[in-house]
Amino acid sequence: GLLVCRGQQLRYSGVLNAAALFGVPVKPSGQPAVVSLYKVQDRDPTLRGADFWHSDNSYNPTPGGPTALYALKVPRDALGEPLGDTLFSDAAAAVSDLPGDLRRQIQGLEATHNVAHNGGSPLPEYVSGECEVPPDAVHPVLRRNPLSGEESLFVAPAYVRNIVGLQQDQSDGLLTQLFEHLLQPKYRFTHRWAEGDFIVWDNGRLIHKATTVKMPGGAERVMLRVQTSGTMLNTVSP
Repeated sequence: GLLVCRGQQLRYSGVLNAAALFGVPVKPSGQPAVVSLYKVQDRDPTLRGADFWHSDNSYNPTPGGPTALYALKVPRDALGEPLGDTLFSDAAAAVSDLPGDLRRQIQGLEATHNVAHNGGSPLPEYVSGECEVPPDAVHPVLRRNPLSGEESLFVAPAYVRNIVGLQQDQSDGLLTQLFEHLLQPKYRFTHRWAEGDFIVWDNGRLIHKATTVKMPGGAERVMLRVQTSGTMLNTVSP
């Protein structure tokens, strides 16, 4: 689900061409080009979607395909250790040893995803009415990855509001169980960045989160990012 290539020397076109090997590149909402430049320095401490565990664009009717990131500049602390790690968790591995009763409980269920959910911490632009809350996207909780055919849990705290058809307290309790299972250390990997790293991951298998909110003042991280288009997700048959 994750490919890491160290020590690359790529330009914009090289990043785009490499990403295109894994999917059809698409221009992200609010970005001027397909290859997006992401600079993080002295950022707003308000937690946003990427700061929570998520799958890219799961809040869209068709969620994101593989995502590629290329490191142009990586800050380091006083000991020379890189800052701004990216964390991953394997939602396919988590299904493989899902307790039988929990698996039966989620079979056939669907969840609502919305960018405005923001890990349960409403963003100011939605609270104020500056931005209109978009419609929910509904996806199966247990589904088959359209790229690999593997079963996967397609839930994560950033954008999942609730389980369709359940009372909110029942939904919250079930999601808490799923998140606790999915985020166990045995499923997780921390990518420690170095300049020249090119990585690409399958959003149908992995969830991830940024840690840039923890970077100290003055530290700057610069990345090139390419999002590819996804494929409609299918419910896993019993």
